[in-house]
Amino acid sequence: MSAQPARLYHLAEKSNLPSILAHGLMSTENLLQLSNVPEPERLTLLRTQRLACLRLPNGVLIRDQRPMPPSALARALEPGLKPADWYALLNGFVFFWPSRERLDRLLAAYADRAQVVLAFDYASLLRDFGDRAFLSPINSGNARRKAAKRGRGTLVAYDDWIRHGWPGRRQRKPAEILFASTIPAVAPYLLEIEHVDIPLQADRNARRRANVTAN
Repeated sequence: MSAQPARLYHLAEKSNLPSILAHGLMSTENLLQLSNVPEPERLTLLRTQRLACLRLPNGVLIRDQRPMPPSALARALEPGLKPADWYALLNGFVFFWPSRERLDRLLAAYADRAQVVLAFDYASLLRDFGDRAFLSPINSGNARRKAAKRGRGTLVAYDDWIRHGWPGRRQRKPAEILFASTIPAVAPYLLEIEHVDIPLQADRNARRRANVTAN
């Protein structure tokens, strides 16, 4: 990156914080294993769209995938990939936003539940987990509103991106940074935990709507 961010951000359900602090940030695939979901059910969950949030037997809440309906996703996928393949691929990663602005857009969608914003040190994460890091030029979990084309080459290994940038694309900052690894929620990686409770979240959304109206 020409200007590397100081922090990476992850939005989580507040109810998931004890699990995160105990086990780290985990992919959906690893969360299902941690919760001892039987393999046949686990494979089905990994390859189908989650229309609603899923509460696991251990109490962890996994977010829905409403922005990725199969019909819309199928139109955005490169030949040879099915929606089930894309769901399974993304379910193997832990996701971070490289800017607070991008995280706040997601935060607005979950105003009805308390959230936590986890800020991580970019340099420490990439130093120790860079060999398992991937970058995406698009919001890989959204297939609505003229969705960008995507395929297995959309997610570029961090080391390759540092050397060559986006293959065949106009060079720009990443939209997402993903890790094919559990990320420990401890120092020196975890820098800050911000609690966003429902009244505060509602107030933020009201002020955001007021700014849009004023502009």
